[in-house]
Amino acid sequence: MEVLGPLEAATVGALRSVVLETVETCRPSRLTVDLRRVPFMDSIGIGTLVAINNKAREVGGTMEVHSPSPFVHRLLQITGLTELFGLPDMPDDAPVSGVPVDLGDSQKG
Repeated sequence: MEVLGPLEAATVGALRSVVLETVETCRPSRLTVDLRRVPFMDSIGIGTLVAINNKAREVGGTMEVHSPSPFVHRLLQITGLTELFGLPDMPDDAPVSGVPVDLGDSQKG
């Protein structure tokens, strides 16, 4: 399953209900959640991922998170959820925006 857009209070309700219902009905042995196109996630988004993970385990399956954006990966690391979702920790000096910054060009003039 690929998630597009931010996972926050205003957007996560439909995703949560559809995925929880699908997991309950289909009972997948492994659910993969691709977060590469999720630029932002708040505590409601985190809670949704945890709820989906719990539901997957409840029906005898597992959930894995793949390719989170740097911001989302760092958030999952800070909250201690990288291991739960099968992700390695990011190095402490890894950029979280995912966009390289070259200050040299902006200082020329």
